Amino acid sequence: MDVEQVQDRKSFVEFVAAMRNELLVGAKGWENVDLADFLEAMTAWAHDSHSPANPNPWRHAAA
Repeated sequence: MDVEQVQDRKSFVEFVAAMRNELLVGAKGWENVDLADFLEAMTAWAHDSHSPANPNPWRHAAA
């Protein structure tokens, strides 16, 4: 599932579930494959991001 398909709570849940499934089968190409690294990267992204938040909060969270 692509982040552009996230429109609402239901599609966000589907997006996160798809990410989990991808992780379980190997997460090829993922930079952060464990939760600690992922959360560290997410924190850095949120802190350093200078672009405006997407007006759709579900898509913003997915990005």
